[in-house]
Amino acid sequence: MLFNLFLVCCYSVSKPQQMETEKMPALLFLTSLLTTIIFIVVLYPCAQKIGFLDKPNYRKHHQKPVPLIGGAAIYLAILFTLLVTDIQIFQQTGFIAAATILVLVGLLDDYREVAVKYRILAQIVATLIMTEISEIKITGLGDLLGTGDINLDAFSTAFTVFAVVGGINAFNMIDGIDGLSGSLALVSVITIAILSWSLENWLIYYYCLILAATIIAFLLFNLRIFGRKSAAIFLGDTGSTLLGFSVCWLAIYASQGENAIITPTTVLWLIAIPLLDSVSVMCRRISKGRSPFYPDREHLHHLLALAGYKVNQKLIILVVFAVFFSGASIMAPVLLDVSEQASFISFLCLFAVYYWCTNKACQMQKSSKTQTPCAESETEQIEKLEHIRLSFLDLKSAKSLSREP
Repeated sequence: MLFNLFLVCCYSVSKPQQMETEKMPALLFLTSLLTTIIFIVVLYPCAQKIGFLDKPNYRKHHQKPVPLIGGAAIYLAILFTLLVTDIQIFQQTGFIAAATILVLVGLLDDYREVAVKYRILAQIVATLIMTEISEIKITGLGDLLGTGDINLDAFSTAFTVFAVVGGINAFNMIDGIDGLSGSLALVSVITIAILSWSLENWLIYYYCLILAATIIAFLLFNLRIFGRKSAAIFLGDTGSTLLGFSVCWLAIYASQGENAIITPTTVLWLIAIPLLDSVSVMCRRISKGRSPFYPDREHLHHLLALAGYKVNQKLIILVVFAVFFSGASIMAPVLLDVSEQASFISFLCLFAVYYWCTNKACQMQKSSKTQTPCAESETEQIEKLEHIRLSFLDLKSAKSLSREP
């Protein structure tokens, strides 16, 4: 029955001229939703068979291997929906090309781990496709200083690459608990969808529907719901990278040029949680002389865990804040006549407060450890056990090789 409904939806969206315009959004949404679910169901056993799994270790909390198919399913569903429908989403050829590069590198990274420099290179190439082929770029920053619009001119491409690569990694780095990266991306997409619908910008609205439907379908398998105590599938770096890129693509298109329905400062608030978290964490790492991509346990969801919150509680707290920031960024200019300059200054103040609070929380975490030097932390114990286990496996492997003729 599900497959029959899927076929009906596919046929309907492929013939938009033969049906009422009012039905198109619902059918487009349903097609994307069902397509994602079908791809997840098909890819799940394949991932288990080839070992495309996120295996437990000392840095992860899941107890058994989990298929890393969320990103692949979302990509295939978006690709299928764009190809099967006659509706032309803005610059979809460039989007498909850029997304394909990110997905291929992401899949390789999930399977065998790719060096950071190569992942960044792929992200830069994908962004250049956006700016040079699809001609979607940040040409202006709005009236940030109260002196008029700031135009980037010759610096437009370079700034867009910097912003998009930063946005991609923000969503990638925030993906630390079940459902978080997907839920935060969904909040941003739904906010833009509501605005585009109210302003009758159908190109943006249809793309939002496709993206939102694929994320919702993924979350059905990723969230700890329906009695599940852990996620059935993960996004993987493939998915978090794709979602970050998709949100950036959408936000830039919606905030620049003649199609603008939001201001550039609004974009900061739409992705406030991943942006605040990633910038704060990277600043702390750099201040310690470490790589900005050095793994640690100083993300906001880690600090909430130390405060005693469980996974779903942490998720709800962060999503509620994301909804509040997104809603405030849209409603404040309308109801309170807040200027772009005031919005930008408010965001900088929010970052300063956030950075100070999280720094204090990290310092308290370290001081609590030094006060009990004789008691090892759970993480340290797990690290030692993992090291012993790997050493044992290496020794066992060496012995088996020495026995070969």
